[in-house]
Amino acid sequence: MADAVVSALAQTVVGNLNSLVSQEIGNAWRLTGELKKLERTLATIQGVLKDAELKQRNSEEIQNWLMNLKDVSYDAENVLDEVATEGLRRRADSERGMQHQLKSFLSLRNPLLFRFKMAHKVKNVREKLDSIAEERHQLGLSDQGVVGNRYGVTLDNRQTNSLVEEESEIYGRKEEKEMIIKEIVGSGREQDDLSVYAIWGMGGLGKTTLAKLVYNDARIEKHFELRIWVCVSDDFNTERLVREIIESIEGGGCSVSGSDPLQCLLREKLRGRKFLLVLDDVWNEDNNMWDGLKQVLRYGSKGSMLMVTTRIEKVALMMGTMAPFNIGNLSEDDSWSLFKQRAFKTEEVDENLVAMGKVIVKKCGGVPLAIKALGSLMRFKSHESEWLAIKESEIWHLPDDENRILPALRLSYDNLMPHMRQCFAYCCIFPKDHEMGENQLVQLWMANGFIPSEGQTDLHLVGHLIFKELVWRSFFQDGEINFRGERMFKMHDLMHDLALSVMKHETYILEDQKVSRFPKMLRHLGLELYRFWAIPENESKLNLPIGNSLRSLIVHKGVFLHRAQGFLSFLSKQHHLRVLVMNHSESIVELPNLVCKLVHLRNLTMSCNGLKKLPESLTCLRNLQSLKLTHSEELLELPKRLNVLKNLWFLEIDDFDSLRCTPPGLGDLNCLRRLSIFIVGRDASHQINQLKELNLEGKLSIQDLENVRSLEDAKSANLMTKRNLTSLSLSWKKGINKNSLECFEEVLEGLQPHENLEKMCISSYQGSRFPNWMSTLAFKHLKEISLEYCERCEHPLPLGKLPSLSRLTLTGMDSVKHLGAEWYGNGERSFPALASLSIRKMPNLEEWNVPDSVESFPCLRDLRIEGCPKLIKLPFLPTLKKFVLHTSSVTLLESIMFLTLERLFIVNLPIRTLPKVLDNPSTLRALLLIECANLEFVDEGLQYLNSLKQLLIRDCPSITSFPAAILENLPSLTSLRLLDCKKLNPLSGPLRSGVVLDYLWIRRCPELKHLPESVQKLSCLKELRIYNCEGLRSLPVWLGSLQSLRLLEIIECPDLEKRCEKPNGEDWLAISHIPKILINSKIKQNLDI
Repeated sequence: MADAVVSALAQTVVGNLNSLVSQEIGNAWRLTGELKKLERTLATIQGVLKDAELKQRNSEEIQNWLMNLKDVSYDAENVLDEVATEGLRRRADSERGMQHQLKSFLSLRNPLLFRFKMAHKVKNVREKLDSIAEERHQLGLSDQGVVGNRYGVTLDNRQTNSLVEEESEIYGRKEEKEMIIKEIVGSGREQDDLSVYAIWGMGGLGKTTLAKLVYNDARIEKHFELRIWVCVSDDFNTERLVREIIESIEGGGCSVSGSDPLQCLLREKLRGRKFLLVLDDVWNEDNNMWDGLKQVLRYGSKGSMLMVTTRIEKVALMMGTMAPFNIGNLSEDDSWSLFKQRAFKTEEVDENLVAMGKVIVKKCGGVPLAIKALGSLMRFKSHESEWLAIKESEIWHLPDDENRILPALRLSYDNLMPHMRQCFAYCCIFPKDHEMGENQLVQLWMANGFIPSEGQTDLHLVGHLIFKELVWRSFFQDGEINFRGERMFKMHDLMHDLALSVMKHETYILEDQKVSRFPKMLRHLGLELYRFWAIPENESKLNLPIGNSLRSLIVHKGVFLHRAQGFLSFLSKQHHLRVLVMNHSESIVELPNLVCKLVHLRNLTMSCNGLKKLPESLTCLRNLQSLKLTHSEELLELPKRLNVLKNLWFLEIDDFDSLRCTPPGLGDLNCLRRLSIFIVGRDASHQINQLKELNLEGKLSIQDLENVRSLEDAKSANLMTKRNLTSLSLSWKKGINKNSLECFEEVLEGLQPHENLEKMCISSYQGSRFPNWMSTLAFKHLKEISLEYCERCEHPLPLGKLPSLSRLTLTGMDSVKHLGAEWYGNGERSFPALASLSIRKMPNLEEWNVPDSVESFPCLRDLRIEGCPKLIKLPFLPTLKKFVLHTSSVTLLESIMFLTLERLFIVNLPIRTLPKVLDNPSTLRALLLIECANLEFVDEGLQYLNSLKQLLIRDCPSITSFPAAILENLPSLTSLRLLDCKKLNPLSGPLRSGVVLDYLWIRRCPELKHLPESVQKLSCLKELRIYNCEGLRSLPVWLGSLQSLRLLEIIECPDLEKRCEKPNGEDWLAISHIPKILINSKIKQNLDI
């Protein structure tokens, strides 16, 4: 189901042509005539493209024509890019003076030779396009336009009705059904205005089925006088919908014609009656059209309700008056039940078919449509070989007559504008289940030219709008927030299959140890090569595709790439590469020279592990838009002439602590939108006013602020106007106090950011007070503040006034003695949103009080107190759930006596036994005892912790005993970790059964000579890890009786490595039943594959 979306590419080529002509580059090379002929030919082809793209699925001839056109269009784009790149280079030579121009004239890039070569290339491309344009007549392609929706695509005619399957055949939707019914018929819904409840989610999840279950429930029938069902699909025509509503009410046809008579009739039918109207499968995003229909429906009685199903979140938000419901995937159990019902005719089924069936179900990712389709397909396949073929296939490889899954998802794809289809389909270059960042995708789309230019709007802003549109339409799903605080996204596996089916002729992911079947015209290549697997030196053994058509190369995982001559030889041939991402993990000494010769490169992302300097030749990449450096802890220098890269939008560096300075003249980069770090210097080209005209967004760290001398200098950074900055770090060199106290205070005063800021860090500031702007209510979006080593500040800011502050860290504030009334501000509520508070290395802090008249910390869940020896009492914090007490007074533990604490960390406290305070917190679920050098006994103090699930004892050298009988007093304990306790003989003594422990990890306990007999009674144990226990000589035979054990991992236990060798090791029989066994990080057995 390849999809040759050429219209977006053709539009990009035309845009590039216009740009060359408008910049008079064509005149400079005497190419204007040929460029205009090329433009006319493209305009002719563009006229029939919409027709061709619609007809291609029913005509292999038209699809081949489009693929041919796509190939030549890429050739045209490459040629135009060569012309534009040479123009950039010569303009830079001109700016550098006559000497460089003369050098260029005498080089291989002589302008006369270049003009001749380019004229030939442009003519060659134009002749190919002329030939393609002539073929349009033979194919019957029309330029008269196509009837369809605003995207130029007519959706399949999907008619639905209100009839529902037997509920016994529907799995996993009972809770959702009950929740929706409660929302619809619940109290408080008898309001005057029409209520609208929307169900949204990707295609195939069962939105229509869920709506039917609700619609046909007896409680709904009783609650509403009228129930009406209308399938909307993509034709949101008010007259049609009004007619169908009337026909649904009357149970037959409607003879009335004309919009006004129909609306009058519907008003009469609805007047004074409480109705439920289901509008199924809505695609319309036009608010005016929706308003037109809504006005007609407002004549029912109070409590009337609309229920809408849609694939598009934006539609749900536009139409809904109640919080929309995002329908989720089926659970694994429900998925298997549904598949089993469809696939197997009897209860007695071959075990091999069941095992393969469960793998097939996983492919479906909890989507009922896919599960039902594949289950029905497998019902008529009885041979293992047939099941194996489906198990090993991608869903998009299934024959069209057996595949109802992708056509259903394809409706959403068809409803996208052409450039959005490009952006979505490109994402199949990432492996399944890969997490993608919004900024990352936008930068990749920009580099590939997928984002159309829209007047003066920044390309990356258009890219973010495209991304949001794809999220609204369920092409991407929310993932986790990564360690940088960025929201990550994933594609559902079926969406990934859809993208692959579209891009199968030009995109491929090469995975380790898998057979390669590269498409002939490969343009986007991903490498997924696992650790400890080196790429061969010889290119012929590399098994990479031959040719130079590549535009994207993304190394997701890979090692030794820079050393592999085969890989470098392949890379050197990719003259038109626009994206190069190398996420390898090994150290490199220098950047391969050939990277700096890839002059068409727009996006360079690379790991700098071990790299100390980037070469100056990197500045030859005049088209570079994005330079992202990861693992850059050792990086000292960037190219000094980086400011010549006028097209640079993004300069992002992770881990920049070693960087000595940033390049001079960064203020010359007018396009720059993201800059991770700016180091202030003394000379003019490094001063803070370089930031003045830059319209920066995202995160910015400004360092060495001791080089800013005055209020005026600080204001020249213009931070207050940078409304798109979300995170700002301001730091002075630690220990440098050469500036006066007043100078520090003036500089920070002048660095006031825009009020949109969400995160702020101030480090090594040596003023005695903070500026007023830091505590004003204007910063209503500020969520995180970190104040580090501001050693002269005696009085804390009134941060309690900030309405959105959720995370606060105070570190090294040596002069602060009291946290009192001034900290809370003057409101009735203080710190209303604060969830996490860390107070560290404050040796003089003595008091922390809460004023009686103030409601404070209503949301505080996490508290860390570290290095505060004089603080002996905490205020009452009733919502606290996690408390870390580190190198501070033991008496602080008394403050938690009456709290419903869930997690407690006791770190480096001078305790010999567990404190009595643990007698009370029965809600405690996790207790971690770390680096308590004097701790000897834990027997007493744990017996009342009935809810404790996790216990960790680490690096407590004085503890000698942890009797197994302790486990009998911990009925909920599932995880026990005993780590780095040199004198500990763990789990000694007898143990009765009934313990629910399922995870046990023992590390660096040299007193452990044999596995305790008590372990034999751990009947629920699933994971056993033993690390660095050199005294352990063998494993007991009774280990074979632990049938629940799923994982055994042994590291650095020398005698055990040989004894556990498969199949002849002396202890192998005792452990052979365990599905997964790892010895020194090597997999010895994995029965789960």
